Amino acid sequence: MADSAVRHPLTEARRLRGWSQEGLASLLRAQGLGTTRKTITRWERGVTPDAAAQAAMRALFNVTPDSRVAWPHWLPTGTMACASEPWNLEGTTQALTNVAEGALVDRREFLVLTGAELLLPVYQWRLNQGPWFAYQESGRQVSSALVDQIDQLIATRRQMDDEHGGGALVDALHADLQYIASILKHGSYREQVGRRLYAAAAEAARLAGWAAFDSGRHAAAQQYYLVALRSVAAIGDRPMGVNIIGFMGIQAYSTGRLQDATQLMDVATAEASKQTPPIVQSMAWARAGRAYAKVGDSRTAKAALNKAGHFLNKAKDGDSPAWAYWVDETRIAAQVGRALFDLGDDTAAERELLAAVEACGDHYPRDRATWLGRVATAQLRQGHLDDGCMSGRQAVDLLADHVDSARGVGFLRIFQQELAAHGSSATAQEFLEYAGIRLGAE
Repeated sequence: MADSAVRHPLTEARRLRGWSQEGLASLLRAQGLGTTRKTITRWERGVTPDAAAQAAMRALFNVTPDSRVAWPHWLPTGTMACASEPWNLEGTTQALTNVAEGALVDRREFLVLTGAELLLPVYQWRLNQGPWFAYQESGRQVSSALVDQIDQLIATRRQMDDEHGGGALVDALHADLQYIASILKHGSYREQVGRRLYAAAAEAARLAGWAAFDSGRHAAAQQYYLVALRSVAAIGDRPMGVNIIGFMGIQAYSTGRLQDATQLMDVATAEASKQTPPIVQSMAWARAGRAYAKVGDSRTAKAALNKAGHFLNKAKDGDSPAWAYWVDETRIAAQVGRALFDLGDDTAAERELLAAVEACGDHYPRDRATWLGRVATAQLRQGHLDDGCMSGRQAVDLLADHVDSARGVGFLRIFQQELAAHGSSATAQEFLEYAGIRLGAE
């Protein structure tokens, strides 16, 4: 373990493919370079390859050029940033740096942590919730005014995500996180400013994780979430930690890792019960209800959703975190509707989700698109072809005109697949043609 912790990424990447130093050098020579084993050794000791050598290695490792990610962070090492750094302030700062430099690289062969590997950092957070000392005396002074501006930027990013989806925001959020990580690493600040910076880093990383997840970039999303959890530990903010673990659980059940999802949601609800505001407990129980609905446990799911409603009724103005602004009766109703959809109760799911869509008005187009995708499918399963296609058209229009969301398109594709059984219907054909024109064929 000690050896692997200090290996150069090139060492990890070539060993993952079974290449010796001479083997990699030979492959590069076949591309017209004069590479020797000693050249590889120099690179693995910190010398940066020239542009031609990097281009040749990108081809060998099947890496798409990306000017945002510098050598050696684009190398596919098979390891995940922020999964092994020490669980302290120094380790958190290093994890932030690693994720800020490399998390955008996300391809199919990259690992997503599951099972014990995923739960280990969550349990480490439970044991190391801080707060830690968050001050630094070297570097350029960081003012409270600058942190005010960062907080305002993150609030704006949240609104942009609500209105436009995560696809268009991933790069901007990654740049925000890079900026905050650089300030934390190189700036000078006292405890109060430091705590606010780590809170900003946590929320920027959490939001970047959500945007990456919404775009189908799951390895990147998980790295953002894990470094957000570390940043939360630096300031001892349990409610924010509960929120991050909830997002990790959403990613888990959305990608078929149902046991991971229920275990994560169990942690979230247990931690939420320890002196967090009612709105946070409501949010945690609603997400738990969704996870248990995914595994078909109707009794546990409905009990959790009832608790979500109970705690929502106990919420008071002024006691909710700024990031929990979205938790209200409409969103809890939508959680209920989605859980009922997963449990196969199409009639009740349609009722709850249509009520949530109507209550949102013109706001939250990405959410309305994902809800309408489920509504369309629920209506189709009840034999209501015309209604299903009408709801599907509404989802198409939101996705085509307002929202960049791979998830939203995914729910609509499910409807289209089930609509194939009605292929001879003129209504079905008209919808498929309309969707193909507006969204493009797969």
